[in-house]
Amino acid sequence: MFYWKGCQIGTINDNFEVALGMSRKWDAREAGREVARDVIQKLKRPPSFFLLFSTIHYEKHGGFEEFLAGVWDVLPKGTPLIGGTVAGFQNNYGCYCHGATALAVYNPHIDVAVGVGYNTKRSPKKAAFSCLKQIKDGLDHSSYSQKCIIDIISGGLVPQMLGIGRKKVLRGMTSVLALYLSSLSLYLLQKGIGREEDVLQVISDKMNDFYILHGSSMDDGKAFSNFQFCNYEVGSNMAVALGFACDAHISLFSTHNLKESVSLPRVKIIRNGVGIRKINNKPALKEFLRILNWPEEYFDEQLFKRTYFYPIGFKKNNQWISRVIAIICGNVMITTNKLEGDEFAVLSFNGKDVLQGVTDTISKHGIERPAFGLISSCAARLQALGIQSFQVHHELYSYFQDHPFILFYSGGEGSKKPHEELYYGNESFHSLVVS
Repeated sequence: MFYWKGCQIGTINDNFEVALGMSRKWDAREAGREVARDVIQKLKRPPSFFLLFSTIHYEKHGGFEEFLAGVWDVLPKGTPLIGGTVAGFQNNYGCYCHGATALAVYNPHIDVAVGVGYNTKRSPKKAAFSCLKQIKDGLDHSSYSQKCIIDIISGGLVPQMLGIGRKKVLRGMTSVLALYLSSLSLYLLQKGIGREEDVLQVISDKMNDFYILHGSSMDDGKAFSNFQFCNYEVGSNMAVALGFACDAHISLFSTHNLKESVSLPRVKIIRNGVGIRKINNKPALKEFLRILNWPEEYFDEQLFKRTYFYPIGFKKNNQWISRVIAIICGNVMITTNKLEGDEFAVLSFNGKDVLQGVTDTISKHGIERPAFGLISSCAARLQALGIQSFQVHHELYSYFQDHPFILFYSGGEGSKKPHEELYYGNESFHSLVVS
């Protein structure tokens, strides 16, 4: 990790200020205070909104109630705030897998509203409508044409089953029991798939003239817990969103740079759409291993890391969309979110492709003086790239320089331009730039 001391990030001009903050402290309350203080000291005026991202570590170092309380010890009361836990982040200072970062904006020509919806795994559409109502009520009378929603939704959580624990690879009768109990766990315990796409689709349909940037809240990759923040509230299984309308220019582009590696013929999806039961009319896992010429031993508790470079893809609107394999239940391969259509493949990428995708995506913005950037990228890319993640940072810093940006690593990511289709997937890169 590295840090540029003395890096001054703050005022863009007299009417548009943006500031970046960060803390690497371990104590939750102290970290909250420091990340907020680092932002506020750079602004001349109270912020119009505040975006907050943290790694999961503070769950065991004071808790996120204390973390958020520390933020509010410093942040002006009533500032619209959303955020959540992420696997890691990049900003102007460097690349980090521990700590907290925040971005605040002041603009006199902006209208802002925040929304929150609850029980996203049990009732995703209800959560979406609840969140949306608050955003719509706050922005309905805005006269600004540039409109954007930034949302954080609770990602998937591995359930803990009696006598089994939190395992991602299940065999024999244990796997049969796990599949049987999966729906029960989802509705009673709100553990299992995140159902973020169900929430996002409602938001996309109802706010069709908005730019949308999404990230799924997660921990450090274990999928044991995640947290979301909305104003003074900390929770899990929430959808939190910040909507704003302004006179600034908004630009949004995305990529994944995944390529078709091997076609998967005659795929049969399980009933809820989040897993594959058959490939080529044979048990999915065995056929998957045969097609890739992998030993069965590859599918152990480290399966996430083994499949980062080989996600499952399906074609939608003539483009590949990827899903990471999350859990193995016998021969059924459970994916992070729904699979669709009738054309499937194993996708692949390499470090060179990923880095080129970042360069190409950033160059599309064509903005010489960005006010700030916010980027949602898949945590699998962080794990897969390893030390090469610093090359991603080099590309971003070369573009943004001292203009604030945050890249946050999510458990699922998505975006949408006004009057276009929603894109939601894994192992992708979504860049929002405001100028």
